[in-house]
Amino acid sequence: MITIIDEKKVLQLAFADADYLPREIISSSDIVAAQERYIVPILGQRLTAMLLEGEYQELAEYYVAPALAFATRLMIQPTLNLRLCEGGLVALHGEGMEQPNQKAVSALVRSLKIRTRQLLKRLSAFTERNATNYPEYDSKSNIFNRCSIDGGVVQIF
Repeated sequence: MITIIDEKKVLQLAFADADYLPREIISSSDIVAAQERYIVPILGQRLTAMLLEGEYQELAEYYVAPALAFATRLMIQPTLNLRLCEGGLVALHGEGMEQPNQKAVSALVRSLKIRTRQLLKRLSAFTERNATNYPEYDSKSNIFNRCSIDGGVVQIF
């Protein structure tokens, strides 16, 4: 599958706080799902297609990559916390480690949501300010120009 960033970039940007994680922990399907769910609603199909073709490297590197990396982590973090085996769903519990309580897990997910949202807003604002540099960009397709949730308040424009 073609993705804007690869698994290594996701690990580098969104998992800097983690100990060693194998590259295989993230699949290209995870990245594609995050692209479709979080990036396409901001940039639109046409601009996303150009990024997939390798165009607009500055946009991809400095704005899309961080947002996409955190969006990917946000989507897969729950599966990293648990494992599926022949005995069903289990939580990892190793020697010298203890399982976090639900409050800590919820705080991590909340933090990932906040960081992802801010990086997506940053991407949206940059493309709006520089729309003339990206002829494939359609401001009307940007979800942040139609709907926003700030402080728990849903705003539809």
